[in-house]
Amino acid sequence: MTVIAGLVGADRGCEAMLEGESLQGGSPSVYRTLGKARFGRTQFLLLPEDNDGEPICADGRIMLAADVRLDNRPELIAELGCGPATGQSDSDLLLQAWLRWGEACIGRLVGDFAFAVWDDERRTLTLARDPTGQRPLFYALTAAGIAFSSTPAGLLKCPGVTSSFAYPNLATSMVGLYPFTSGTLFDGINRVLPGHLATWAGSAVGQRPHWMPPTEELNLKPAEYVESYRHLLDVAVGARMRRHSGRVGTHLSAGYDSSAVAATAARLSPDKPPVAFTCAPRDGFDGLVPPGRLADESPIAALAAKMNGMDHVVVRPQRGALDGLRRIARMYQDPAINLVNMEWWTEIFRQAGNRGVSTMLVGVMGNLSINASGLSILPQWIRQGSLGAWLIQARGAVARPDVKWRGVLYNSFGEWLPSGLSDKLQSLFRGIPPVDEQIFFRREWWPSPPADPPPRSNGVRYPSRFDAIRSVDVGLLRKGALADAGIDERDAMADRRLLDFSFALPPEQLLDRGCYHPLARKALADRLPPELLDHRLRGLQGADWYERFDKQEARQIVEELADCHSATQLLDLDRMAEAIDRWPSEGTADPRLTVLYRMRLLTALATGAFLQEFEGDVSA
Repeated sequence: MTVIAGLVGADRGCEAMLEGESLQGGSPSVYRTLGKARFGRTQFLLLPEDNDGEPICADGRIMLAADVRLDNRPELIAELGCGPATGQSDSDLLLQAWLRWGEACIGRLVGDFAFAVWDDERRTLTLARDPTGQRPLFYALTAAGIAFSSTPAGLLKCPGVTSSFAYPNLATSMVGLYPFTSGTLFDGINRVLPGHLATWAGSAVGQRPHWMPPTEELNLKPAEYVESYRHLLDVAVGARMRRHSGRVGTHLSAGYDSSAVAATAARLSPDKPPVAFTCAPRDGFDGLVPPGRLADESPIAALAAKMNGMDHVVVRPQRGALDGLRRIARMYQDPAINLVNMEWWTEIFRQAGNRGVSTMLVGVMGNLSINASGLSILPQWIRQGSLGAWLIQARGAVARPDVKWRGVLYNSFGEWLPSGLSDKLQSLFRGIPPVDEQIFFRREWWPSPPADPPPRSNGVRYPSRFDAIRSVDVGLLRKGALADAGIDERDAMADRRLLDFSFALPPEQLLDRGCYHPLARKALADRLPPELLDHRLRGLQGADWYERFDKQEARQIVEELADCHSATQLLDLDRMAEAIDRWPSEGTADPRLTVLYRMRLLTALATGAFLQEFEGDVSA
């Protein structure tokens, strides 16, 4: 993974930006200038080709800086006709593709990427990110032109960039709302949206999508769906196992996503299977958990590990949830919106590093790609005008013991309801509190609708799933993991080929008369045990979260935040202190309290640490 930075219109600042990104960098920085543009990069050695080739490339009028891993490298080499290309880096191949096809080359790329291209003849800068935003990229306009960098920290060090905290955006993130805009937590700094291409030609930056899922439905024989699922999963996982050195590790839960990736990785490397890591609560935990949730996934995960010959490590975090909040903020340059998961996630990386793991495979996007399922599939029959088929599927769904008609109706028609009514129904039937009951920030920062909301995903199959993919942005999380643990995290389920396949699937391959994951169940039967494929409980990671909360430590953090100007501007410190005093130390299965404490209060504390850490880097 490479850290990149660049400026157009100024001859100073690129070095300062890369220095600001030093935590995320690797090898010594290198720079190149072409006309009015100056690019820089530092590099971790993550791929076999990273020892060869120059990650910053120039060809007369074109200069490129890329943070890229190409997962369809052999196909690109064949299309470009450049021979074996064993010594060429992925950024070299990307440059050749740009020279051959221009912007259209992006549609041919499979992998994780964020890159910048300067065309000295046309005086244009182009910035682009992969469809699911696995690599980050930010930019800021300056008096002289434009600057870009892999992380906000780089731009905060750029002499021509003036920035301050964007309090409305911080408040929005604290309640788990993710508007699909280019805005960030810093005024004056913007992000390139996942799956988008941004262009600058001397004035404003315009962004447009470069990836849209297919709109045509597949029509295959039943066996062909299974064959395609297995083949594409094998290709996606195999491509992400290409690495410079070290072992491969995987996350392994009792769900379909990470277990499918882990088992496939084991099948592709039978001589030295990956090390599988499962998060679990403390030994003997028997505390309260919400209905339908599984507190300890390790016994079922162990069956999958044994079936595939993997070393299995069960990780039971011992540290408190509030340890190292400011260090996390600096490493990841984003408040931890799910601090409980961050706790076990970083502990897995620590133990993985001790075992020589350099590459960690995950399946985070599985529920939004080939393993999408559940009642959220029901609207597709309505969109297709197949009301008879919808009724058959609805009746099949309510035959399940964990499904009621109100859930079927809400999931079928909820996306067409006004947001206010939808929130009321969520509160009435699921116990999820209204957003205005969950806030720990001052009321004046209450999130307002974006001035220019994104258009609805009309014409897209499974639009709610597509919108969910667009709202997720894990780029800084991936970059932070590399900085924090020296481990490159790769999501096989984010592979564009898997995404395209999943959006073209008929809905009955994702939900069939109450059977969740019908296609995945068939396709994974050769690599996962029936105990995993058949169980219906959803895992609850960090189920013992309330036991590792130190009230005294939390009070001390709030007292320290009182001396931070930015924290007092954003946060309601009095309400935070009151909530800490009422912490549910015995646990709770009440969803209202779970949201209020596990999500909102811990997020408020993490946001305060973020403000403390970056207050010295922003303008007053």
